[in-house]
Amino acid sequence: MKYFFHADTEKYRRRLKSMIIIVFMPLFAVCVFCTVNLVMNLRVDTNREFLILMLGIIAGTVFIGMTFAFTAAYFTEKLKRRHSRCTYFDILPDAMVYSVYAGEFIRYGERVIYRKLYFIRFESFESVSRDLKTAPDSVTIKGEIREFLLPDRHLGYHVENGTTLFNHPELNERGFTLRSALEVNGRLGSTKRLERSINYYFEQYKNKPVKKPFNIAEHISRKKKAVPRTSNPALDAPRYDRKW
Repeated sequence: MKYFFHADTEKYRRRLKSMIIIVFMPLFAVCVFCTVNLVMNLRVDTNREFLILMLGIIAGTVFIGMTFAFTAAYFTEKLKRRHSRCTYFDILPDAMVYSVYAGEFIRYGERVIYRKLYFIRFESFESVSRDLKTAPDSVTIKGEIREFLLPDRHLGYHVENGTTLFNHPELNERGFTLRSALEVNGRLGSTKRLERSINYYFEQYKNKPVKKPFNIAEHISRKKKAVPRTSNPALDAPRYDRKW
């Protein structure tokens, strides 16, 4: 059963493709229109200003298209890289973590990347559901959910003795906003396997054996009593008489 889900970054590539088609189609139509006019008016008496205008429109249209294409490709690749690293769903032995890329800015020459992180312990988890007809790529989780909005470097966590703890201890007690429901929508692709995995690992958590309290007496061996001895070896020797 899968316990870690990466972000679906292919949707950004599909979005880029759709935007390029939408923008390039009218630009291409303008170029074709201007080219046809140039071909039809290539005569000796053709107005020079008209030719320059048509060529200028074609050059401007090509420039706009190239600028848009490079800019859209840059931001698309940036979003893919950021979501690949910062957006995921992680199922741990006692909790679940949903992380989402939340933007960035430059401060004192240093790039600061923010994340939204939702932390749900299984002990306060209530249910998970999804609507197959209206939103197959969306899943709703209910329970006590802690929402953090902090720089990426502050939101590290680890598992210690079966318990999930943040690397910054203060985040285990404060620094979050409580909410009762969370919708994971469109960032992880199809959520069918996610729903199954959450239910599976929640059952594993509920049915895990109860840990016995530590008893130090069980780990200390009792001191054996010394067998009494005599100075006469004959008395300590084994006896084989059966006079009971």
